[in-house]
Amino acid sequence: MEENRCPRCGWPLAELPASAVVPASAASRTEYVRCVCGSWIARLGGVVVGSTRPR
Repeated sequence: MEENRCPRCGWPLAELPASAVVPASAASRTEYVRCVCGSWIARLGGVVVGSTRPR
């Protein structure tokens, strides 16, 4: 998967607002990002490891 873009729509993740990122926990390297297309993107250490389909 491309680590800098949404796997569903191709939107650059760097262009999403900081409020779109939700850390899994304070001590975790995992974070969830909500894309403009509605997909949730899972990142581990900044690398995209999965995503959901938009509604």
